[in-house]
Amino acid sequence: MSGGWPGGQACQPAVEMALEDVNSRRDILPDYELKLIHHDSKCDPGQATKYLYELLYNDPIKIILMPGCSSVSTLVAEAARMWNLIVLSYGSSSPALSNRQRFPTFFRTHPSATLHNPTRVKLFEKWGWKKIATIQQTTEVFTSTLDDLEERVKEAGIEITFRQSFFSDPAVPVKNLKRQDARIIVGLFYETEARKVFCEVYKERLFGKKYVWFLIGWYADNWFKTYDPSINCTVDEMTEAVEGHITTEIVMLNPANTRSISNMTSQEFVEKLTKRLKRHPEETGGFQEAPLAYDAIWALALALNKTSGGGGRSGVRLEDFNYNNQTITDQIYRAMNSSSFEGVSGHVVFDASGSRMAWTLIEQLQGGSYKKIGYYDSTKDDLSWSKTDKWIVISRTPSPT
Repeated sequence: MSGGWPGGQACQPAVEMALEDVNSRRDILPDYELKLIHHDSKCDPGQATKYLYELLYNDPIKIILMPGCSSVSTLVAEAARMWNLIVLSYGSSSPALSNRQRFPTFFRTHPSATLHNPTRVKLFEKWGWKKIATIQQTTEVFTSTLDDLEERVKEAGIEITFRQSFFSDPAVPVKNLKRQDARIIVGLFYETEARKVFCEVYKERLFGKKYVWFLIGWYADNWFKTYDPSINCTVDEMTEAVEGHITTEIVMLNPANTRSISNMTSQEFVEKLTKRLKRHPEETGGFQEAPLAYDAIWALALALNKTSGGGGRSGVRLEDFNYNNQTITDQIYRAMNSSSFEGVSGHVVFDASGSRMAWTLIEQLQGGSYKKIGYYDSTKDDLSWSKTDKWIVISRTPSPT
């Protein structure tokens, strides 16, 4: 609800909506009712530890844990094996969470941050770029994402010629990019740091017809216009510096107007959720991820329904579960692992590491607003291109040389 990622502001109402929809279905868990017990960890692992032990050592017995942030999921998922608990996250993107040895019972409806990388490589290949540079904020999620990108570009015959990082002040790394004559640049940092980076980019004139920036697509649409006392650039200067950059973003809402397992279209879901929110969606944390939270409840419900035999005699009694009962945990794991259904976020299926597979949306900032220019399905190596990308140089796309 608060902290580094206030995702609970929209994700909790989405979860409550899903619970109402699941509990009203007579064909799913007919002998059971799913209930939510929630706490606000503020994305703080220390706070999360306190709440985790409160949940585990107080009745009733919990059958699944659903953390949001990557930092909290790391703590919860590592501890969960001691209590034979499945962990299902709706907001964690850290690539480290794909480690099955360290997190053996972890699943997530939010794809790993590394899902951006096949899309980036595909675009480098499309435009014939062989040399790129990178700048990242020094946090685990961005470091591991960049390590993954380095492996993928090497396989594609592309070279990362220059790699820069910063903890809080990007001024020197941006100067270094300019000094090294970097042209195609991948930036990995949170939104607040993005404003700092591009204020420095403006000062160094590291933008325009010679340069292409690749950024993360989950910033707010007007992130570069937001007042920020930590930078000394005007809105006009920021707008000039960011023009033309490319973003990659996980598709979190099904773009097709088809009915999901809940009999809702993605648009109907958005309309229903918006009515439950206390503020405008653009001002509500976690609104983009809310479909993932909604579908997480359905993934859980369908897995438990399969484990219990849907009320038939072939399944197990979920009420027999306790923290020493690995047999039931193993059955829930197998059911979760075989998930495959149409959700409001699209087709829900998990890979071997428990991470969600999904499409990537490609956008470009054109005239101060984001325009969709393509989609990429890495499972099928399918790039859908709208041919609406625009470049400052009309005759050709930017060159790294």
